[in-house]
Amino acid sequence: MGIRFEFDPRALPEIMRSAPVRQALKKEADRIAPVAQSIARSEGLDEFADSIEVVEETRPRGRPTAAVVADREDATDHEYGTSSTPRRRILGRAAHTRIDGVT
Repeated sequence: MGIRFEFDPRALPEIMRSAPVRQALKKEADRIAPVAQSIARSEGLDEFADSIEVVEETRPRGRPTAAVVADREDATDHEYGTSSTPRRRILGRAAHTRIDGVT
């Protein structure tokens, strides 16, 4: 006879705040950041690459996040493009690139 498990959705906030979940989020962001830096450097954007970092925070309702960000005033311009800056999608491409070849 198997074990019956019934998930209680009220436990989800506690699970999301747990150390293993936070560690998994940070691990994924730490995987993406050097890929983004490599893409930026390959496009001749060394200063942009140097500004890329992992930022961890907790949202107001308790949800943890770990994000790869470029801490520059023109980061949005490089990511999405403007009339004078080409769209490069450095962070977006890095987030969708898998080292093991799975996308």
